[in-house]
Amino acid sequence: MLANGAEIRVSREARTLPLPDGMTTKTADKQKFWQSPDSTLLSPAGEGELIISRVRSIIAIAGFSLAMVAAFRNPLSIDLRIYQAVLTLATAISLAIHLLVRRVVYDWWVGFVASIADVTLVSVGLSVFLIAGSPELALNSTILFPAYFYALSVTTVRLDHRACLVAGVAASVQYLGIVGFAAAKYGLSAEFINVEVQGVRVALLMGMAMLGVVVNKRMQRPHVLSANDSLTGLLNRRAFADRWDSELARARRYGRPISIAVIDIDYFKQFNDQHGHSGGDAALVAVALALRGRVRDSDFIGRLGGEEFIVAFPETGSEAAQSCAEGLRKAVAESPLMMPSGRATTSVTVSIGVATWPEHGEELSRLQERADDRMYQAKLAGKNRVIGPGPSARSTDALVPH
Repeated sequence: MLANGAEIRVSREARTLPLPDGMTTKTADKQKFWQSPDSTLLSPAGEGELIISRVRSIIAIAGFSLAMVAAFRNPLSIDLRIYQAVLTLATAISLAIHLLVRRVVYDWWVGFVASIADVTLVSVGLSVFLIAGSPELALNSTILFPAYFYALSVTTVRLDHRACLVAGVAASVQYLGIVGFAAAKYGLSAEFINVEVQGVRVALLMGMAMLGVVVNKRMQRPHVLSANDSLTGLLNRRAFADRWDSELARARRYGRPISIAVIDIDYFKQFNDQHGHSGGDAALVAVALALRGRVRDSDFIGRLGGEEFIVAFPETGSEAAQSCAEGLRKAVAESPLMMPSGRATTSVTVSIGVATWPEHGEELSRLQERADDRMYQAKLAGKNRVIGPGPSARSTDALVPH
């Protein structure tokens, strides 16, 4: 939260926050790496996960079918029976993951689970050969080992760089465990254990993981840029609606409310006329910064256009949402704004209307309409205030055109 009297200077420096005491840039970069990706990536990541689950299921079923045909032609082959058992397990797990992805509301943990499951399926297949007494196939398979690279490459579609690294580490550790078990049982001198080759294989797995991190980071950037308002950095209208759809699905699934607040800067036209367009832009950025500094981690903010903003409060009923909105109003009002010229300090206020799903509407458009009405009621009542459902809203309801 912004402290009372904290001055907002709209410049490049103002958007770069100082590091906490004792924290180095390197430490901050490590912490940033492990932070969840931008929330705007959740929707495309969920779509990507669904595509991956379909492809995984198709490949597993196709492999199982081919193994069945091969086993029918050569029923005495033990290796084919092992392949058949591995692919039967892979098919069952693939279909189970596909059902999970279709049923749950996508979150980052789903990508982690699926990424680790993909590489673990390959490791289980190699382990089965090892346990069944075919170590040469476990350590030199030209079919199963390359599947690691498929599993690691599709992780980039999940748009979570952390999953790429975790999957790569999991694959490397699991494969090292397989090699170590074989070495302990058969000895390093066994002709099918080539230490140099196995070392290169592990290095390739880690290299693939690091490449996935880099590619993933580059894939994230255009998604984030297209979803954010270029001036304030907040979600644009389309991205806000996409995020809302995901949160609404979660709210419906768990039977929890979700609220919105429509926010409009008071006297913005006069402010723009007095301070010019650069001053108006400064005010918009300042309000965005104040809102960002006050919302909870679970909340998300969008810019509807002009001087109007919207905030969503997941798992928050009407009364709690009004309290949250009041905090936003105070944060904006108590944040002095330094004009771009650096010669004048001023401030702006906002009027806010609140509405809650499902009691005030089922669709986002209807909720926005209700919140917008209450925001105009706040304007009519004197501005710089919050109005939600209740006596204050009903008393001025007749004054607002519907």
